[in-house]
Amino acid sequence: MLAHKLRIAGFAAASLIAPTVLPAEQNAPATPPPVLIGEPHREYLSRVARRTVQDAGLPEKPYEPAYVPEGLATLSAEAVVRLRHHGYLFGVGVGGPGSIVRATRDAALAACGGLPKGQFSRLDKDEWLIEIEVLGSAVALPSGIDWTQPSAVEPFIEPGVDGLLVIVGEATRRVCPSEIVASESTIAEAAKLLAQGLQLTAGQIARTPLMRFRTAHWYEPSASRSIVSLHRGLTLVSPNAVSAAGLKEAIDRIAEYMVYRQRSTGLFSYQFEPGADRFSDEDNVVRQAGATMALAVHAQWSGRSASLAAADAAVANHLQGISALPSASGASFIATGDGKNKLGVTAMLALALAQHPDAARFETTRQRLLAGMLTLQRPSGMFMTAFPPAIDVRGQDYFPGEALLALADEYDRRPSPAILEAFDRAIDFYRDYFDASRSAAFVSWQVQAFALMAKHTKRKDYNDYVFALTDHLAAKQLTSANCAWPELHGAIAGPGSSQAGASTASYLEAFTDALVLASTIGDAERVRRYEGLVRDAARFVIQLQVRPEEAYFIRSPQDAVGGIRAAPALNKLRIDHCQHALVALIKAREALFPTDG
Repeated sequence: MLAHKLRIAGFAAASLIAPTVLPAEQNAPATPPPVLIGEPHREYLSRVARRTVQDAGLPEKPYEPAYVPEGLATLSAEAVVRLRHHGYLFGVGVGGPGSIVRATRDAALAACGGLPKGQFSRLDKDEWLIEIEVLGSAVALPSGIDWTQPSAVEPFIEPGVDGLLVIVGEATRRVCPSEIVASESTIAEAAKLLAQGLQLTAGQIARTPLMRFRTAHWYEPSASRSIVSLHRGLTLVSPNAVSAAGLKEAIDRIAEYMVYRQRSTGLFSYQFEPGADRFSDEDNVVRQAGATMALAVHAQWSGRSASLAAADAAVANHLQGISALPSASGASFIATGDGKNKLGVTAMLALALAQHPDAARFETTRQRLLAGMLTLQRPSGMFMTAFPPAIDVRGQDYFPGEALLALADEYDRRPSPAILEAFDRAIDFYRDYFDASRSAAFVSWQVQAFALMAKHTKRKDYNDYVFALTDHLAAKQLTSANCAWPELHGAIAGPGSSQAGASTASYLEAFTDALVLASTIGDAERVRRYEGLVRDAARFVIQLQVRPEEAYFIRSPQDAVGGIRAAPALNKLRIDHCQHALVALIKAREALFPTDG
């Protein structure tokens, strides 16, 4: 499927135009130069391409612009033009190298070359989306590496920014960054396809340099509309979007999208893949329960009947699995069809019932689930992560924190010695666990749980634990000081940017609770730092939301717009990414704008 998706674009399959290649020192690859074309010049090149497409098939000579703006007349490059309509790709062409104006015209002519003669009128062509990508010079990666292996190629490639190029004799194969984004492929997958297309053996791969290049990328939606400039397939979200109104708009769009994704069973389609225009067959019952919880939170927060109805249907589905624990009177759990009975399912459903606008209706059931979770804690403080007859201790990064948050939520409503004792045992075990693992995934649920408990207990050790975990992740945030790409600012990714993705939404849930705790105890310095942390992370989460103007290559935009991408250059839309973003942005709005309704 991936090979087919990349071949559709044509350009990756067989471009024989010799690229400009810049030298790079061995084992120290240079950065490909950017392609600098301002908005007015992009508008002009779009008009050239549009006029060329409109005139294609007429007996006259190809369109020749009478005027070339200053600044473009001396610019030489290669251009790719793609013709799209309602997300479908009708044609793709390459022009150049040479004058950028002529290269754009020739690329537009080539894109029209495979279209049936006379089938389309000028009026039809006015409604086509014309996508243009101008290619920069290429630089080589270090030689002697097997660039089809992720560990060998990905450290050198910026996802969605760098395209890949291989030259063997007279044959050139390349994949533009826009093609990698639209096909939802990884860098390693694209590199393997290049090797396969050139029929390279393992030995030849090590002797054949892989090169990377960058592009300027934009499209004109129709003859009557302005261009849309893209980077990684994205339009840049301003920090100003983190306002009360901007957050509410993003929140409501996610909720509407999740409701749209609900099936007749009450559960949700797990993942939509826009490039392939399909819903995957995968599923995950813990993440289904998490989506249920998120819509219950939104229903309570917004009062929207659609979110309430969706939460009700999902809750009803999960409650079909409620089962009693014979060894503990009144204790229950959610048994799952796969027989794994993961603690996370019961914890997420308990949170959904607690956050439901009509929580009183589920009170008895929720108490049974809370009692069931307490039975899984061992004297050491560790939680088993599955209910009998399953026996499992895996998932310590996630499931115990989820259970602790459900228990903390109950303590917030009705303090009890049993829950406080569970936290006292848990902090010793899980503090040591984190010191040994330093797992970023561990932080989110633990911070949320202990921050809520700290509010009531006033315990310094709880405060210290929350702040230590938060500060550990805060040090990994991408900012203007450590990242050149503004669209990635706010992400939690550590060194580099390759891991910047939807996990930031789950971290944002923790950051907001840490901010509230710091404010509660009067830690002004942390309040200042955490406010910036929350604002920047919220901006990045909004950046991950698919906007209509970013759905130019998607055949069914209704299945994508409003959803949350896996990463800036990876458009797979998983339901749990939407879940975390929905809750995180609600909490961020409450923390940053507490007086706005």
